[in-house]
Amino acid sequence: MSIFTQMTKQQRIGLLFVILILFIDMLLYSLLIPIVPYFTEKLQPSSTMMGVLFSSYAIAMLIATPIFGPISDRMGRRTMLLIGLLGLAASTLLFAFSETMGLLITARFVQGIAAAATWPTALALLADLFPSKMRGTVMGIALTAISTGTLLGAPIGGWLFEISDHRMPFLAAAAFTVINIVLVYLFLKEDATKTVSEKLHVGGFIRNPQVIFIAGIVLLAEISLCLLEPTLPVFFTEKLSMTPTTIGLLFGVMTLAYGMIAPVAGSLSGRMNPYKLMFGGIMTLAVFLPFLAWADSLWQAMLAMALIGASIGFTLSPTLGTLGAIIDQGGSGAYGTAYSLFNMFHGIGMVAGPLAGGILTDLLPVSSALLIVAASILGFGILLFVQLKASKSTSLSIKESEMKF
Repeated sequence: MSIFTQMTKQQRIGLLFVILILFIDMLLYSLLIPIVPYFTEKLQPSSTMMGVLFSSYAIAMLIATPIFGPISDRMGRRTMLLIGLLGLAASTLLFAFSETMGLLITARFVQGIAAAATWPTALALLADLFPSKMRGTVMGIALTAISTGTLLGAPIGGWLFEISDHRMPFLAAAAFTVINIVLVYLFLKEDATKTVSEKLHVGGFIRNPQVIFIAGIVLLAEISLCLLEPTLPVFFTEKLSMTPTTIGLLFGVMTLAYGMIAPVAGSLSGRMNPYKLMFGGIMTLAVFLPFLAWADSLWQAMLAMALIGASIGFTLSPTLGTLGAIIDQGGSGAYGTAYSLFNMFHGIGMVAGPLAGGILTDLLPVSSALLIVAASILGFGILLFVQLKASKSTSLSIKESEMKF
C-alpha cells in the first residue's frame, strides 16, 4: 500500500471522492434488482417493458456521454461531478415514488444520464491529479469501487426492502448521495490550471491504432460480462437446480474477483507493456469462458465465475491508465473526452451483451453459445493485437524512412 504514502493531500481527497462517487453510482444501478419482483407483481409489465426498463440506463448513457465528457474538460471536474450527483439523487427519489412503468423507465433513463456525467469526469479527475506512473494503480482502485458498489447494491436493497418497504432502499441511497454532494461541494478542490484544456480532435483520437485496440478490448470484455447476466441464471437453474440466492452468490464471486484483481493489473500496467496485459487478459477470458458450460457442481461453477471475473478485471484495468497516457502524448489534457469514449464503449457492451446472449441462446443451447462466444473473443482479440503490432511496425518504418531522407 506504499502508493498511499506517496500521495499528496489533494490526491488522497480526490481519490476518496472518486471512490465514493463510482461506488454510489453502481450501488444505485444494482439496487433495483431485488425490488423488481415487487414492481412486476404490482404493475404487471410485459417482458418487453421490463427489457426497456433495464436497457434505458445504457441507452441514456450512450446518448449523454459524448456531451458531458468534453464539457467537463471546459467547465471543470467539480462542477460536472456535482451535476451528475444531483441527477443521481433526483433519479433515486423518482424511483422511490414511481407508481407506473413510465416513471420507472424515466428514473432509469435519468440515472443513465447522471452516470454519463459522473463516470468519465471522475476518471478524468484521477488523470488530472496523478502522474502517469501512479495512474494505473489508482484507476484499478476506481474499478474496485465500481465492482464493490455492484456487489453490495442488490443485497443492501433487498435487506432494506425486507425491513421496511420498496421506497426505503431508494430513500436511503438518495440520502447517501446528498451527503456525497455536500462533501464534494465543501472539500473537493481543483487546480485552476487544469480546468481548461485544449480541445481534443476526436476524429484523430478515435483513428489512433492504440485507441482502436483499447476500444475493441473494452467491447469484447463488456459484451462477455453483460451477456452472462440474462443467460446463466436459466442455464444453472436447469442444469444444477440452483436457487436464486445461489445464482446471486455466483455473480457475487465473479464481481469480487473482478474487484480484487483490478488494482493488481493497474499497478502492473505502470511497469509492463499495458497492451500485452490487455491482450493476455482477453485471451484468458476466452480460455475460461467455456468452463461455465463444463461445470457440473456449484464449486466448479464458482471457480469458473471467479476466473472469468478476474480475467475481465485484468483486461479492463490497464485500459484506463493507458488512455490517459495517450492523451498525455498529445498534450491536450482532455481526459474527460477520452474517458467519455471509454464510457461509450462500456455502454455499447451493456446493450449488445444481453442482446447477443439472447439471440445465441434462442438459436443454440447455452453451452454451445458460450463456446461460440469464447471462440469469437479469441479470434477478435488476436485480430486486434495483430492490427496493433502492424500499425506500430508501419509507424516505425515511416520514421526510419524520414530519418534516411
